[in-house]
Amino acid sequence: MIKNRIIFFLLIVTKVLVAQDVHFSQYYFSPLSMNPAYTGNFKGDYRLFANYRSQWRALDKGYDTYSAGGDMNFFPKNFNLAAGLIILSDRSAQYLNVTKILPSFAVHRKIAGFKLHAGIQPGVVIKTFDFYKHSYPNQLNWDVGAFDKNLPNNESNISQNFTYFDLNAGAAVSRKFGKIEPELGFALFHINHPKESFFAGGTNKLPLRQAYNMAINIDVTRLVIVRLHSLYGYTTKTSDWVSGLNLEYVLSRDAFYTNSVFAGVMWRDGFNRNFDAAIITAGFNYKSYTIGFSYDITRSQLKTSVDSKGAYEIAIIYRAKNTRLSRKIVPCERF
Repeated sequence: MIKNRIIFFLLIVTKVLVAQDVHFSQYYFSPLSMNPAYTGNFKGDYRLFANYRSQWRALDKGYDTYSAGGDMNFFPKNFNLAAGLIILSDRSAQYLNVTKILPSFAVHRKIAGFKLHAGIQPGVVIKTFDFYKHSYPNQLNWDVGAFDKNLPNNESNISQNFTYFDLNAGAAVSRKFGKIEPELGFALFHINHPKESFFAGGTNKLPLRQAYNMAINIDVTRLVIVRLHSLYGYTTKTSDWVSGLNLEYVLSRDAFYTNSVFAGVMWRDGFNRNFDAAIITAGFNYKSYTIGFSYDITRSQLKTSVDSKGAYEIAIIYRAKNTRLSRKIVPCERF
């Protein structure tokens, strides 16, 4: 019976991971995990970022997600290339750990006023499951009538870890029309359909996941900016849709920086399933730094178990100054 429960748990974990990759509510502050095409898509020489998400702490075992990385722009022969790296770590109920190491590369071009972006992201995923936090049938100590985790479990058909190669790619386009700048993006994840299973000889393969993102920045006045954003993800019969807006107020500007504060609301939903969560966001931009906070208020049927508490996130981004000349001016004498 206990062994059957373990196998059932592993199967459920596998199904959950297929349906949902590592994700953040403030996905726009984790650009390399949202779409590889956003590698280097910023004004500056290089960028560093970190994200932390804590979810469902009201349960006995919560979920923690960490990410850190950076990217940099290069201009060989005046051609904008970019390279970056993101490392993600997801801990589910302190039993299942997922680590992703994803190098990312992109190319950026401006044609007829349109900014075009394309990126690719080959990487490695490591998944581990802790045997020693569970009891198995063979670990029953008949002398004391209790399970002893120090005894061998004799589970030869289950592996504690496995590693696989993963491939993602994406594209995006944007253009400014006066005070309005819309942006569209599309990404594909698990293009190579990697095989993942804790069972020896398992044949389970990850299905292709599609992600569509949209953003519209509107300069309402010189000091007020409205940022609308939406991300829709789909895999097999499971979907996830996060949308919302931030209202940003500019405190000061100079040649390099825009100092501002922002706040907004978002919601997480999905087609053919119940409303999941309402999200409150806030943050600020100060010189090279952007810091964002968010809090998810659970509205699904799980709200009773977690007392309507959901997840909170912290995001930090550092952007170095752009030292490359974007405009050349040839002085001439006046006559």
